[in-house]
Amino acid sequence: MSNPLFQQHNKQLTIAFAFALCALLALIAESNHFQFLYGITFSLTSLFTLLGLRLFGYWPGLLMSAVVLFLGTFLLKQPLFHYIILIEAAFTGLLLRKYKNQLFGIDAVFWVLVGMPTIYWFYSFHSTLITQDLLLIAGIIAMNGLFNALFAEIIYQYVPLRKWSGFARSQQGPNSFSKVLFHFSIGIVFLSFLLNIFINSLSSIKEVSLYAERISSIEVNRISESLDKWQAVSTDLDKQDQIAFLQLALGKHFGNSIISVTNADHKVIASSAPETVGEMLDFSKESSITPMNKKSYLVMPDIKKYSWHFQTWYDGNLIYKDKLQATDWLVYIDFPIKNHQKYLFSKYFIHFAYMIGLAFFAVILAYLINWWLSRSLTRLARATTNLPLKLQEMNTLEWPRSSIVEIHSLIANFKHMSTNLIHMFQESQRSNERLEAQTYLLQQSEERLHQLAYYDMLTGLPNRLQFTLHFQDMITMNAAMKKPIAIMFADINRFKQINDTLGHAVGDILLGKAAERFGAAVFDECNVFRLGGDEFVFVGQYENEDELAANAQAVVDSFNEPFMIDETLLYLTVSVGVSVYPQDGGDMDTIIRNADIAMYSAKEQGDGCYRFFKPTLVSAMTEKMQIENGLYNALQNKQFSLHYQPKINAATGELCGIEALIRWRHPELGMIPPDKFIPLAEQSGFILDIDSWVFHEACRQNKAWQDEGLQYICVSVNISARHFYQGNLSEMIVKALKDTGLDPQYVSLEITEGVFMRNMDQVIETILFLRGLGIQISIDDFGTGYSSLNQLQRLPISDVKLDRSFIQGITNDEKKSSIVKAIIELVHSMNMKVVAEGVETIAESNFCTELQCDELQGYLFSKPLPPQELALLLGKNE
Repeated sequence: MSNPLFQQHNKQLTIAFAFALCALLALIAESNHFQFLYGITFSLTSLFTLLGLRLFGYWPGLLMSAVVLFLGTFLLKQPLFHYIILIEAAFTGLLLRKYKNQLFGIDAVFWVLVGMPTIYWFYSFHSTLITQDLLLIAGIIAMNGLFNALFAEIIYQYVPLRKWSGFARSQQGPNSFSKVLFHFSIGIVFLSFLLNIFINSLSSIKEVSLYAERISSIEVNRISESLDKWQAVSTDLDKQDQIAFLQLALGKHFGNSIISVTNADHKVIASSAPETVGEMLDFSKESSITPMNKKSYLVMPDIKKYSWHFQTWYDGNLIYKDKLQATDWLVYIDFPIKNHQKYLFSKYFIHFAYMIGLAFFAVILAYLINWWLSRSLTRLARATTNLPLKLQEMNTLEWPRSSIVEIHSLIANFKHMSTNLIHMFQESQRSNERLEAQTYLLQQSEERLHQLAYYDMLTGLPNRLQFTLHFQDMITMNAAMKKPIAIMFADINRFKQINDTLGHAVGDILLGKAAERFGAAVFDECNVFRLGGDEFVFVGQYENEDELAANAQAVVDSFNEPFMIDETLLYLTVSVGVSVYPQDGGDMDTIIRNADIAMYSAKEQGDGCYRFFKPTLVSAMTEKMQIENGLYNALQNKQFSLHYQPKINAATGELCGIEALIRWRHPELGMIPPDKFIPLAEQSGFILDIDSWVFHEACRQNKAWQDEGLQYICVSVNISARHFYQGNLSEMIVKALKDTGLDPQYVSLEITEGVFMRNMDQVIETILFLRGLGIQISIDDFGTGYSSLNQLQRLPISDVKLDRSFIQGITNDEKKSSIVKAIIELVHSMNMKVVAEGVETIAESNFCTELQCDELQGYLFSKPLPPQELALLLGKNE
């Protein structure tokens, strides 16, 4: 592909070259005129100036005309009346702006209304010609201008000058038949008229010169004969006598011509104008001489510069030159052409009038022929314009008639074609109706597919795909706007619980109402999307972080009011995570991931809050994911181990039991505390497999110690509440006891109060079954969760473990000590033992002993020990 700048440069060069060429042709035409009748010239200058006006526009065309006429006046000595061409260009150019492609008509108006009156009026003051002569001259000049205008229009219409000169790349549009015929017929008339005028002009000068030559020859013969007769009767004559005789003879000449006799040096020795005797006869002085034949010459005075004078043959002379017999003298007879003016003009004025009449008749005849030939074609063109549309609209067509065979056949062909088109349109209309019905169905399907593809059907909000496209567009526009983009991830807390307890129908209604609240809470230039489930995302731009924080809080506060669904009030909260582009990431995936991390961090902080993304959250989340993903491998690769923490009899100080506590040594992260991976295992459900392994391993190890002869002691194993709802707890325990061979009385299951939140009847049934096997049941972390004394007294619980939060600082907190004392007394009243865990000081140990706690557990006595170290303790205790 070529360079546009290079193409533009070439175009400008082409236009400049075309302008210069047109101006050069106009200047050449200005310097070369054709002679017409009585010295009137025919010029093609205005042809090229009018052509330049059409090609290059008004002002460039005027500039070309002015330059050409200026050079013609100052360099070629053309008379100033030629500036009528500049007036013609100005007048025509102005009207061409409104009436395009009417150059000939506009120019005709100019010559009739402006050109001819101006020439006639001006030269009536600068010429001695009579009115009839001036009208003839003005008419010929006007015909010259009209000829140039006509052929300028023909050249412009039929020659691709605009394309050659760089103004247009394609060919010009087609021309009408009537216009082509008009140009052809009028052009023929003009050429014939001007050719006739030109031929008659040549014959007129020839006629005048022959007349002058005949008269001059007679006069020369008369002078020669008179001189011969005088010499015959006179003797001893010298040249002076001869000259005196000639002067006497010429003095008797009373014609309009001047006869002069010169010697060989061209000095006048005798003349019918005595005042010229003795002068040198030089016709070339300040004149131009044109030979007519061997003895005749046309002498015209030189054109003066900057002259308003209109030069014709009226200003010239015909000179006849001959030699006197028997002498070396020359005879010159000077005939002023103005003496023949009346004869020539009277003759050619009538001829010109006849020619004008003939031309007018030819124009009318050409117009009639044009009308007769083009009428049918014009009507046919009018009838067939937009023919398909007319036929489709069932419009009645009026077909023309013609007596010309070819045109008649053409009309018949169009009629036949129209009939076929009507049948095609009818069939097409039926097909279109079927297609329109199918298109309507397709449009509905397309709209439906678009809705399904880009919008969430439940809430009506844009979906994940729409969010992706919108965010990518915002990132693209951000390169120019430099305004931060905020992403806010919102997640409805405990939404799964709503689905599980009240049903998915209520959950769907809740999502719709939540979408409405989110839509009302969004800030300016912000859009809300539903990604799926109970996850919504907000995307918008903001000015400062305070504004963003206020908007995040507005999203959180939108859940302050409860939701009313089926006459039930639901109190819910939402957690929001915020990340900012480009501050928190340079691409969409990073920003979305960071907002998700911030949202989960907000959930961990507590319900109903928001949190901005910070880089430190990535490491925490990465570690969390690494831990969660490594749980399965940890079990398969035996990365888990059990440590055992002793329980001491408060009264005797003896070892009375142990608690199995799981430990995880990760190959990369090292030792991971249980409070980091146990909640993740609870969330993922992998806790069921872990508890199964822990229970089996604790039973195996306890049986192994018994087989080694060590102290028989009860081992406590923590069991997740999930076992009572999702797992087969009874089957798992029975199988582990059978596989290890441990007596059930040496196993105690520690369960939390959360067990009693759901399916209470099933929980009681399972606990009763386990107690029937001989397994002891212990309530762990009592007082921190769902404490129900009513359910507690219904269950066969063996002991209750007080959470360490009650033990810490018990010696200094009377309220806490009162609560612990009341719990101990209540538990003892139901024949259960009390275990105080988290005892770390002697003061706490003594205080719990004074409150009659049955067993004590904590770092004061021992940290959790691996099996080898605990085996030593069991041996010592034994």
